[in-house]
Amino acid sequence: MKTIKNISMQGLSLPFGTPKGPKSIFLAPREQVEVPDGWVCRVVENLVHRRMVKMTITENPPAPTPAPTPAPTPVKKVTKPAKKTNKSS
Repeated sequence: MKTIKNISMQGLSLPFGTPKGPKSIFLAPREQVEVPDGWVCRVVENLVHRRMVKMTITENPPAPTPAPTPAPTPVKKVTKPAKKTNKSS
């Protein structure tokens, strides 16, 4: 994913080339948007060089895998010996 942040004080219209056709996104001042890596925009590249836009490329986070749960250990029943009582007669 690409994060594009408008750091200028003016709104920008960014035309992206997508696999399904062109798509335009308007960025207000200090606004940001995330777009897929496959979307290309030469206007954004130009604005990055002019320091009006910041673009950061982030990796897609890996899918979380559930932690394996250990098998429960069998519980042994502990019995205490009966107390002996002293019966003096």
